[in-house]
Amino acid sequence: MAKSNLPLAQHFSNLRKNPKWGLKLVITILILLITSIISTISIDYRKMYRDMNLSSQQLDQMESFAKITGLIGGSLASIIGIGIAFLIFLIISKIMKSDANAKSIFSATLSYSIITSVIALVVALIQFLTGLSPMDYNITSLNVFDKENKFLEVFNLQTFIGAYIFGIMLFETNNLNKKGSLMWSIFYLIIFIGLSLIWAYMQ
Repeated sequence: MAKSNLPLAQHFSNLRKNPKWGLKLVITILILLITSIISTISIDYRKMYRDMNLSSQQLDQMESFAKITGLIGGSLASIIGIGIAFLIFLIISKIMKSDANAKSIFSATLSYSIITSVIALVVALIQFLTGLSPMDYNITSLNVFDKENKFLEVFNLQTFIGAYIFGIMLFETNNLNKKGSLMWSIFYLIIFIGLSLIWAYMQ
C-alpha cells in the first residue's frame, strides 16, 4: 500500500501536523442530527404497533413518543459514540505505541465520523425519498434481496467502508505500519459483524 495511492490517505496524513477539530465537531453533530431526523420520520411506527390491539388515540400517543424518543435517543447515542470512538482509537494508539498526539487522534476521529455519517445520511435520504422503510430494508446491505432478513442486513457495505477508513486513519494519522493497520481493520470487521450477528439472533 503506497500512501499516495490510497483514497483519503493524504487527508488523514495531514491531520498529524494540522489537527483542526472545532468546525469539524459542529459539522459532525449537524450531520448526525439530520440523519437521526430523517431516519426517525422514515419509520412507520403505526405498522410496528399494529398488532398490539391499541386504540387510535393510543396509537397516536405511542407514535409520538416513539418519534421523540428515537430522535433524542438516536442523536445522543451518535454524539456519545464519537467520544467512545475517540477513546477506543486513543487506546489502540497507546497499545501500538503510536507517536500521534491526542489532538490529532480526535481530529481523525471526527473525520472518520463525518465520512461514515455522510454515507449513512445519503442512504437514509435515498430510502426516505423512495419510501423504503429502514425497518424493512438497508440498501447497502444484502437484505435488499430478502426483506426484513436481519442476518443479511449484517453484511453491510457501510461496515466495510468504515473498516477501510479506520485502517487508513491508523496508517496515516497514528503512523502504524501496514500490518498493524490491516490487523486492526480486520478486527474492526470481526467485532462489528460479530456483534451484529448476535443482535440479529436475539431479535
